[in-house]
Amino acid sequence: MNGVNSLDRHAFMRLIRRALITAAAIIITAACASRAAEDAPQKADIVSIFTALDERPGDAGTIAALEGYVNENPQGEAVDEALLRLGRIRAGAKDWGGASASLQRLLTDWPGSRFKFDALYDLAAIRLKTGHSDDAKSLLETVATSAEATATLRARARSLLKTPAPQAADNALKPQKNLTPAIGALLPLKGQYAQYGADALKGIMLAAGVFGQTGRPVEVFTRDLGPEAGAEAAVTELAANAAITGIVGPLLSSTALDAAKAAQDKKIPIIALSQREGLTDAGDYVFRNFLTPQAQAAYLAEYACKVMGKKNFVILYPQNNYGAELAKHFSTEIIKDGCSVAASVSYPTGATDFGQQMRQAFAVKVKERKEGRRVIKEYTPGVTADAVYIPDSFETAALAAPYLEYYNITGVQLLGSNAWNSPKLAQLGGKQLEGAVFVDGFFADSARTETQAFVARFREVYGVDPGVIEAEAYDAAMMLITGMDAAKTDRQAGASRLRSLKDWKGATGDLSLSNGDVKRRLFLLTVKNGRIIEVGAAPHAEQDRKAADR
Repeated sequence: MNGVNSLDRHAFMRLIRRALITAAAIIITAACASRAAEDAPQKADIVSIFTALDERPGDAGTIAALEGYVNENPQGEAVDEALLRLGRIRAGAKDWGGASASLQRLLTDWPGSRFKFDALYDLAAIRLKTGHSDDAKSLLETVATSAEATATLRARARSLLKTPAPQAADNALKPQKNLTPAIGALLPLKGQYAQYGADALKGIMLAAGVFGQTGRPVEVFTRDLGPEAGAEAAVTELAANAAITGIVGPLLSSTALDAAKAAQDKKIPIIALSQREGLTDAGDYVFRNFLTPQAQAAYLAEYACKVMGKKNFVILYPQNNYGAELAKHFSTEIIKDGCSVAASVSYPTGATDFGQQMRQAFAVKVKERKEGRRVIKEYTPGVTADAVYIPDSFETAALAAPYLEYYNITGVQLLGSNAWNSPKLAQLGGKQLEGAVFVDGFFADSARTETQAFVARFREVYGVDPGVIEAEAYDAAMMLITGMDAAKTDRQAGASRLRSLKDWKGATGDLSLSNGDVKRRLFLLTVKNGRIIEVGAAPHAEQDRKAADR
């Protein structure tokens, strides 16, 4: 370096230091990569597991790895194929309940899977082996008649349909020993309401223990029941299976009453997830676990009148069944609780401008004055009200609330329905909805121990938060399963146990049965510092402070 001057030498030394730092970083990165490579075999990918299964089909360790992958990666690569293979492995070991659980999980979580019809066929074969020929026939007919199934699979299904059914217990309704415990599910699994059916089935499958909980899994026999007729035949099919102790569903009001009457006729307990009026009047085998408009309106009205001390109410509601029914029930309950309704005004469904309705409801008077060239309007409400009830979506609530301030309507409490229960409510409504109060049949962030346990398990299995449909379906299934005797299927005893249910700890609350309907304390919710919390719940001090600082 004799020819390098002092300034160049300093620059050169900086380059050397940078090179050394870069080299060190490369060494550290290589070491980390090496360590990751060493750890990789401990968490084998699904392709490696499949390869090992092909090489050692009965290896217990590999089967355990397959089960672990499925449980730890609910939305991972090729989980549907893994469930199919797991179902076939369990069927080969004559673990019919475990095999059915794996195949049902595939059908529930991966409805669009390319292995769907393989799973249906395999499930049908298991049903035949376990003496449930009616259910097997229904599954095989689905495969045999679907253009989505491969020609080979359709041919196999047709062939199996011709096979004489084994001597089965399908039509024996008397209690029997050694039946795999089961429940039925009547849900819309196709068409425009399929998503609701899929949501409910998630809750039912979780309750049935098909995802690795302790205890013996309960089989779930599903029947697609959309808005059209067919409820009586579906109930009759399920009731003919002696292993089924009760039925969850239907969801849709159009088929709920027919299903209830059929269940009463067949003397099989049914817990409907429908608001259809008069449903539980069908008989003492018919129950309901669903948030009805009357129940939520009564709960909110009582809280507003007797706890919040509100006396005079304005009701703004959409011109649809949901809004009109809630408005009717809320008005009735308000008067029953000793309060009054100052005005009840409707607006077109999907409205975005609420000026006319707000002026009408509050008898707003307009006074104009000039300031230079400007014309200034002053608004004075002629009706005094303590609260405004808007039974509509959270989007509508966020649009309507600012009109109160615009028309100088102050000091009113905003009240809403279960359709307000969305994190987007506060985001869209901002300060206008601070302190708003509404109710729902379920709140995923509740402090209740049983609710937290359900939400944690649901998140673990499905990777998302449950909603009210999932929670109500879960509780309905759990109510059936909790009273189930694995040694016999006594439906009369099951119905009797349901009728005497009191303060049962469910995901949606402490549940009791009264005249067939589930009664519970609803989740009372409010908006505080930009987020939804339970009324009376312990405050999240740090989050509240940060929200207030913003």
